[in-house]
Amino acid sequence: MTDLSSRPARLATELLRHGARFVVVGSTARWLTTGDGTPRDLDVAVCRDDLPALAVALAGLGVSTSVERLGRAGQSHVDTAWGPLDVFVDDGVTAQELACDRAGRSWRLPVVAS
Repeated sequence: MTDLSSRPARLATELLRHGARFVVVGSTARWLTTGDGTPRDLDVAVCRDDLPALAVALAGLGVSTSVERLGRAGQSHVDTAWGPLDVFVDDGVTAQELACDRAGRSWRLPVVAS
């Protein structure tokens, strides 16, 4: 099991808990799969069809945004209480499922293999 003590990883689990569908990419994906680095933000790739669920999940976390804003130019930035989130629209991204554990709960987190 991977420890989800970093803020970006905690943000990912909260988004999943609120129904978002995405793939973790960037430095957090590298940290989750290899243990290398220290992620400062959460980068996620989202299929265009999954943007509405992400917007609803963000609203559940107190972040006001819209599908249009999240999908603008294929990349957007959102600030959350768990730290910054960068959203990349990518309809072709594939991931591996990573078993994670936090506070006694297990999660299957979709992560791009590094």
